[in-house]
Order: sequence, then C-alpha cells, then structure tokens
Amino acid sequence: MDIIKDKIKRLPHDAGVYIMKDKDENVIYVGKAKDLKKRVSQYFLRKQDHIKVRNMVSKVADFDFFVVNDEIEALALENNLIKKHKPYYNILLKDSKTYAYIKINLKEDYPHFEISRKLNKNDKYFGPFMAGVTAKDILSIIDYAFTLRKCKLPLAENKKAIKPCLFYEMHLCSAPCAKLISKHDYMEIVNEAIKFLKGDTKRVEEILKSKMELASKNENFETALILRDRLKMLDKLKSRVITSLGSLVDYDVFNLVTSGEFSAMCVLNIRGGKLQGVRTFDILNYLDESEAYTQFIMQYYNSHPLIVDEIIMPNVDTHEIELYLMDKSKKKITVTKPIINSIKYQLLEVADKNARMHIEKNLDKTIKTINESIGAVKQLKNDLSLSREPKRIECYDISHTYGTYTVASMSVLINGEKAPSMYRKFKIESVDFIDDFASMREVLSRRMEKLDSDDISFSSMPDLIVIDGGKGQLSIATEVMEKYKYKHDLISLAKREEEVFKPHESRPYILKKGSYSLRLIQLVRDEAHRFAITFNRQLRAKGMFRGGLESIEGVGPVTRRVLLSKFRTIENIKNAPLSEIENIKGMNKNTAKKIFDHFHKEN
Repeated sequence: MDIIKDKIKRLPHDAGVYIMKDKDENVIYVGKAKDLKKRVSQYFLRKQDHIKVRNMVSKVADFDFFVVNDEIEALALENNLIKKHKPYYNILLKDSKTYAYIKINLKEDYPHFEISRKLNKNDKYFGPFMAGVTAKDILSIIDYAFTLRKCKLPLAENKKAIKPCLFYEMHLCSAPCAKLISKHDYMEIVNEAIKFLKGDTKRVEEILKSKMELASKNENFETALILRDRLKMLDKLKSRVITSLGSLVDYDVFNLVTSGEFSAMCVLNIRGGKLQGVRTFDILNYLDESEAYTQFIMQYYNSHPLIVDEIIMPNVDTHEIELYLMDKSKKKITVTKPIINSIKYQLLEVADKNARMHIEKNLDKTIKTINESIGAVKQLKNDLSLSREPKRIECYDISHTYGTYTVASMSVLINGEKAPSMYRKFKIESVDFIDDFASMREVLSRRMEKLDSDDISFSSMPDLIVIDGGKGQLSIATEVMEKYKYKHDLISLAKREEEVFKPHESRPYILKKGSYSLRLIQLVRDEAHRFAITFNRQLRAKGMFRGGLESIEGVGPVTRRVLLSKFRTIENIKNAPLSEIENIKGMNKNTAKKIFDHFHKEN
C-alpha cells in the first residue's frame, strides 16, 4: 500500500487512462479520468460504498497510467486496453452472434442490395433484422417489389451492353447490364427501396398486390403464391409499429438492469418507427454504472454499424458517449435521457422488462457460465498448484500431412473463455520432415520473440502455456521457455489418459473427470487442435508449398510417408539419385522417375 500511496503523490492532474494490477501483475481493471490524480486517489483514500469496488481495490497491488491529450483519446485508449487485456472488473461484450444487415454502396454506378455481416465504411446499412423477419426475408421483398439488379457484375457506364438474363424476362430486373435503363431512372428505384427500408411500406404493398393480381390473372400461380408470402412478411413487419413514434424514427435503446449479483443490458433497435430487434447481454462485472454504459456502447458499435442519430438510455452521464460516437461516425449523435412517462421513457421500460426476464430465465445458465470460466481458472490453479491464477492461457499444437504442410496453432482463453480474435497460426519454416519436437521449438521461439510486437495477442504474456503432448513435447517447450526466461506456468496434456505433466516433475497430475479444471484445459487443447487442422487443410486446398511431394501426380499419402521415412527431408529426396529412389521397397520405376524428374526438371 505504501508503494501505491507514493505513486498517487506523483500522479498528474491530467486526462489519462489507468490500469489496476493484482499481485500476479494481471490487469484487473482499466479506467479513464479527466484528472488522473483525483480519480485514482478516490479508490484508495476514501471508503468505498460499492462492494465490487471494495473487492477490486483489495486485490490491487500496483497500477500504471498513461497521460493523453483529451477525453476522446482517453476513451479510445481505454477501449483498446480493455480489448487487449479483458480485465475481470470491466464490461466485456460477449456477443457471439453476428447480425445480418442489408447493405448498399451508393457510390457504384448501378448499386444493388445484399446481405452482409461485416462492416465496410463505403456502404450504407439497414438493420439489424431478427426475431421473425430476417434480412433474407426483407431482401426477398425488395427483389420482388423493385427491378434492381441481382448480380455483382461491374456495370460502369462505358462498358459494352450485354444480353439481359432471365431476371429481366421475369420482370425482376431492369437490366442495366444491357443498358435498358438510365442511371437516373435506376437511382429513382433505389431511392424507393431505401424509403421502404426506412419504414415506408405503403408503396411496396401496392406493388406486390398489383404483381400478385397480374400473376394470378395470367395463371402464373407459383409466382402469385410467392408474392402472397411476401405480403404476409410485410404484414408481420407492419405489426411492430409503435404508433406514437412516427414512421421515420430510428433509435437504439440501452438499459442496464441488475438483480444484485447478476446484471444484463437490453438493447432495442427501433427502425422506421418499428421495434425491429431486441437483444439482451449478460453483464458479469462493472464498478460504475456510467462507465458500464460507456464501455458497453463503445464495444457494441465496434461490431455494429452506427445507423441511428439518436440513442436512448437512463439518467447517467452521457457526455463521453456523445463525444466518442460523434468522433467515430463523423455525424451528429444525440444521447437522450427521456423524461418520465414520455414515449421514449416507455421504450426504456420495455428494455427494463426484457432485461429482468432475461436474468430470471438465465440465472442457472449464468451461474454455470461463471463456474466454467473464471471459476474453472481458480480451480485449475488449486488442482495443479500453479504459481498464479491463469487468466490468460495459451495452447500450442502441431499439425502436418505425413511430414508436409507442417503448421502450428496458438489458441487462447482469457478468464476461462475462448478468445478467437487472439488465436494465431504459424507456417513451420525450419522443418520439412516429421519432427514435432523441432516444430514446437520453432513456434514457441517465434512466439516469444514477438513479445514486443504491435500484435495485441503476441504482446500479452501468458499466465499458463499448455502443450498438446506428453513429456517429450513438454521437455522441448521447457527448454525454449527457460531460454526466454519465462517465469510463469507451463504444462502438457497427454491425449490418451488426459494426464497433465509439469516441468521437472516425473509423476503426472490426474484431474478429476468432468471437473471444471480438466474441461478448461481440454477446451484450450481442442481449440488449438481444431485451429491447426483447419489451417493445414487450407494450405493443402490452396496448393501451398508447391515444391513438395503433394504436387507430383501419382504420389499419394502412403508413398509420401515411405519417402520421408527413408530420406527424412525434402532436400534429401531432391538430392537422391534415381537408382536410390527406385530401390525403395514397394516403389515402381515409373513413380520413382516422376519423383526424380519433379526435382530435376529444367527451370
């Protein structure tokens, strides 16, 4: 505590970001402040009323800080550090679901609508779509109502006209590729479709009814049925109208609700005056309600397009959120704290109700998630007598195809949960034969040499390294990590009996089957194995390492294994005389000559 008090005395009265660390140097909280000295002092020099703040402060052994120029810089740095360290006491948005949006690039000559789950600054987005009416449903309505192109062919105005396709014959496309519509007229149709996506359904309903009646009159009953189904979808969309809001209103509504031990954030997406989406997120830890909203909303809009101009949330400090979102979107963003009994306040109440229902419904699931994540981390420390709680666990696995296409993978768990964005893959460069030990030596060396890199994953020191293998693999890993003065824990997990080995200990640890601690290291091992195999398959599919045996016609897996068993390396095969290849047991002269010629053909 004396060290902390001395550090507080030296803190400046500047804006910045501070990082709280525990005794094992794990980052447990990241915060921002307009005045670093004033903010950090409050944690240690005042009595804390909030139990979570007291718990966090009791674990702090040290802190670091960074001075920045202004609030926006502090927000951006705080967000990046939370993303990197995933501190236990910060809001962490765990959203595995990627929403589908409809996008259009209005800078194209003849733009078209399509479904996307990835964000691009050049495109305009509409959505998200969920709960009964999907992005695919909406796009199908657009396809039948408006004669916009369905293909992705480049259609610059100076391109030569081509023959229109079947969509034109079906009256589903205006055939800009055949120059049968001007750019001005095409954009008129695009603007009508955009009006529909913004909430104006009247024109679309008229078009679909007219087309359905015409199809029925022409006895094209299949098309008439499709159009009838599209009208039903439109009715479902219209049923979500919130009458008091008006037809062209777009809001995102955020409301954080806590039951004491557990919390949830509900997000409502209002588009064109319709309740288009409802999503609720578990929030396991936060120290300050205002900071919880700021951190959550920043992370939310990192993975969702900022479509709306107005955000609704309860009566908390919104200044920082407005600053950040306006800087991110380069447009005016209003954060509204609605007055009681207003229609916007009623939207907050809807979000409140959904969040409370979520907590009640998912209580057992939330407890299970905690036990399987941070609870398993604590259990693993005790079961294996580790030097520290392994908040960041890395696992390494080697994969190859009979000694070729050798790759390695690094999977990562943070606070007991998968962190796929932190996974990394390696092409093994120094080994061209079957030698998992040499491959493991290379990948661990390369990983440790990147500790000072800008890569968010490589620059983070693991608390625990797991090696997929037995004593031999562990011995190589120990040798490498000692060379790099790695001071934390290292284990290996042998597949057959799921035995855990530690360096310099002869007897294995046997973790109880089904225990959270065993399931934790099995998870990180299985993830590394899956990631390595996937990368190996990708390389084989792309035909990488074309100088090897895979590109020789007639040389299959068995022959490759025999060759590598005999010669050990590709270089040795390349240098072997034809007679030596022919003398390999089971090798026919025709195949031997193909192998020899492959490595000796003229360049």
